[in-house]
Amino acid sequence: MNPNPDSLSGPGIRKDFSFHFHPARSTNIIPSSKPLNMSHHYLMNHQTLIRDAEVFEFNYTPDTIKYRDQELRQLAAALSPALQGGSPINANLRGPPGTGKTTCVRRIFKELEETMTGVMTVIINCESVNTPFRVFTAIFRRLFGYQPCLSGIAIQRLTDPIAEELMKRKMVLIVCLDDAHYLTHNDQLDRIIRSLARMYENYPGVKIGIVTTICDYTLCPAMVHVRSAYSVWQPMEIPFSHYQRREVRTILQDRIRMGLYPGVVPSIVLGRIVALTVKEGDLRLGIDLLKHAAIIAETDARTVVTEGDVTKAYDLACDIRQTNLLRALKPNEERLLSHIAMMKRECPAVPLTTGALYHSFKASRKVPYSSFYFWLRRLYELRFIDLHQRTVRGNSREVELRIEPKAMYEMCIS
Repeated sequence: MNPNPDSLSGPGIRKDFSFHFHPARSTNIIPSSKPLNMSHHYLMNHQTLIRDAEVFEFNYTPDTIKYRDQELRQLAAALSPALQGGSPINANLRGPPGTGKTTCVRRIFKELEETMTGVMTVIINCESVNTPFRVFTAIFRRLFGYQPCLSGIAIQRLTDPIAEELMKRKMVLIVCLDDAHYLTHNDQLDRIIRSLARMYENYPGVKIGIVTTICDYTLCPAMVHVRSAYSVWQPMEIPFSHYQRREVRTILQDRIRMGLYPGVVPSIVLGRIVALTVKEGDLRLGIDLLKHAAIIAETDARTVVTEGDVTKAYDLACDIRQTNLLRALKPNEERLLSHIAMMKRECPAVPLTTGALYHSFKASRKVPYSSFYFWLRRLYELRFIDLHQRTVRGNSREVELRIEPKAMYEMCIS
């Protein structure tokens, strides 16, 4: 159990690492028995600024999720029929990344399973589990507790035993397709939703709820992403908007209080982190900056985080994020990004429209507009580019790189 946050002050003493195996447990903190001479401004080699590293993990769910009461109530209302053994109402949580969609799902799913033994939930990360076969394999593994044979199996060989087991246990299954936009290519999301939503046709009595989270800066309805299966899905739309500056500051203050020792992050430094977080529009960045800035200060044997630490942490976070996202791009997506960077580098003052980009890209390789648009949307969702409406009427958009064209081009070709 963590120490009472209000009872601690100053950097803590590390426990002996030899008694722990898991890294997350190896940094448990106990308060120092002697007050630290803060005028010295140096850490000893057995002291730390972080008293609960779990607070800064991406999958950490706080006891109180602030500024999302309405969204939590909507999701709870949609899934509440499962508490009486009924079929949940499907839901689609849509909005920009880092706005609390997955955190809200985890919170409601946890409450459902703690309240009702006849409900099973499963959250599937569609960025890595990105095919219908893998999705149903994950559901199978969650339900049966073991991995099915992974070769030469049709999806029906997975869906049939899943449905039979749900009927046998009289259990309601609720599946969350987290970051479902990664499945929109080649109608994969349609196939998954259609298989889940229509499972009751072959197995009357099967009750399944589908929750999706979709990163969407335009807050467009789910019908845009799932066309053919929308009639059998028809989710409740739950929009998530960006956190406001005041909300970001309050949430980060809570993480500081729970995860760091008092006085580690001065108010002016927190203001810098808040500004960067609001600029990027992703709360996860602010939480990550708190953690890495504290680590940088601790490595330099200092007890207070500086704005320089935040700048170093921000540059490191941006480099890591861009490198990881580039590695995740498919070849055609990377070629399009490289082409955008090349065109912007050659003509930086000329606005680049989607039409001009398509004709230029098409000249180098024959590609249908539907594929081009999908790759462009993918770059937009990953925040490599921005798309600005040029006129009130029409679909013309201006493409803007979020990274300096020369640097972006060099990263693509390296």
